[in-house]
Amino acid sequence: MNLEELKQLVKPLIPPSTADVWPPAPWVGWLVGGLVALMLLVAFIRWYRRTHVRRYAYAELEAIQTRYQQSQDAARYLYEVNLLLRRIAVRNFSRDKVAALTGEEWLEFLDWSRGRKRGDDPGFMEGSGKILAWGAYKAQPESFEVERLQKLVRAWIRRQT
Repeated sequence: MNLEELKQLVKPLIPPSTADVWPPAPWVGWLVGGLVALMLLVAFIRWYRRTHVRRYAYAELEAIQTRYQQSQDAARYLYEVNLLLRRIAVRNFSRDKVAALTGEEWLEFLDWSRGRKRGDDPGFMEGSGKILAWGAYKAQPESFEVERLQKLVRAWIRRQT
């Protein structure tokens, strides 16, 4: 081989062109979209499981109010609301702590578990929830505001679930 041919072999190599970063390959978009969809699905399932008791309790509370509007039986309404509150309380707290509470102790527990007082209703001990202490056990409970009690119970359910 002569020297010229050898010099042609030693020519600098042409570097390969760089790969384009954007737009990515189509499968990258599908992968990212699938991961985002999976994360949204997991978040939705977690939210749904966490709030299913609240949705059930709200539906039950609305059914209780509907039955009361049809029958106007105040003792039954108060009994059913008390029962709903007690079922949620037993679910969230120790049965030993909640099951035996009655009267003023029950109202104190409801106020305690409600936390800070919010809104215009002072709560169960002093507000519209006071009727829950003994109202369900009287043949003719004293008058009470159903809407205010409903709102108070709904707020308590929201806090507990």
